[in-house]
Order: sequence, then structure tokens, then C-alpha cells
Amino acid sequence: MAERQAKGSELRRTDRDEGLKLLYGSAMDVARQKSQIPEGTTPSFEHSKLERGQYKIRSNSDRLITSVTLHEARSMLAYRREVARKILDRAKVFINSDNPGNQEKRLIRIQPLELRALAWAIGTGRRIPPPPDAQKEPWLSIGLLLCCLVPGVLHLLQRQRLQKDYHQNLADLVDRWRMAGKQDPPDSFFALYHL
Repeated sequence: MAERQAKGSELRRTDRDEGLKLLYGSAMDVARQKSQIPEGTTPSFEHSKLERGQYKIRSNSDRLITSVTLHEARSMLAYRREVARKILDRAKVFINSDNPGNQEKRLIRIQPLELRALAWAIGTGRRIPPPPDAQKEPWLSIGLLLCCLVPGVLHLLQRQRLQKDYHQNLADLVDRWRMAGKQDPPDSFFALYHL
């Protein structure tokens, strides 16, 4: 039994508390996207728990705010991992044991403020703004414009609004990061997301 637990902990990329913090951040992102957190409600990491395939987000008074399925939280965690890897690629961070201490953090520090704030938010389990889906966007816009001008123009206007909202949310994240003292992402950010 002890051997199985040791083997399981070797497979883990981070300790349990750190992993639960990351899962909490992902569950919060899902709940916010679904508008399930009422205005003026303050969720609590300490009271929120993983129970029976659901991540239950609770307030400081231990009142249930909402539940997010473990599948949804893990999907969001995969998205956050993808964003983190893009940040590391853009910063040209290559993790290996031969690097001098803090080299990875120095490479992050020279990135634009938005990327630094995103790295901090992902590494500490805080919320990040979801970008508008851009992969199929050009083809969809062209198709709508070719079919009919009015739906195409309306679609482009909607797309601009979503982009504007995303950039505003990103600016809000940078403000929160500044208020937190422009912290570097934790060491676990580099350990978890470099693969």
C-alpha cells in the first residue's frame, strides 16, 4: 500500500495543495463564464472542495455558491496549460536542470505586462480571461459575408465586441497583478507547464 502511494506521488507534478489551487482557479473560470457566481459573493478556496466528481465552490461562511463538474474544471485546466505553454514558448523558456537559478523568471520578466500577468494568474490559480474563439473566425466571417452582407456585418461587429471585452478583461488582470506587487509566477508554474 505504501509502495503504491509513493509511486502515485512520483507521478504527480505538484503537491496536492498546489494541484487543488490550480483546480480551484479552473473551476472559478468555468463558473464565471457561466455567470454562476452572484455579484458581491466572495468564493473561498479554503471552504471549496472536490466531492463526488464535482468541484463545489463555497463562500467564507461555507455556503454553497455553485458546483462545477470535474470534467469542466479539468478541461479549463487543460486550456490554462495551453496558454501557459504559449507564454513559455514566446519567452523562449526551456526548462532544464543546468539552467542557473531564476533564469526562467528573468525570461518571463522581459515579456509584455499582459503575458507576465497571465503567467502569474495561471501559476497561482487565479482567474484568466477566456479569449474569443479565433480558429474558425476568418472562414466564418468570409462565408457569412459571401452569403449575405447583413449577417456578415453583424457577425464582424459581434466579433469586435468580444475582442474589446477580452482586451478589457486582460487589462483588468494586469491591474490585479500590479496590485499584488507584480509578482513572478511561482516555481511550480515552470515545473507544471514546460512539457
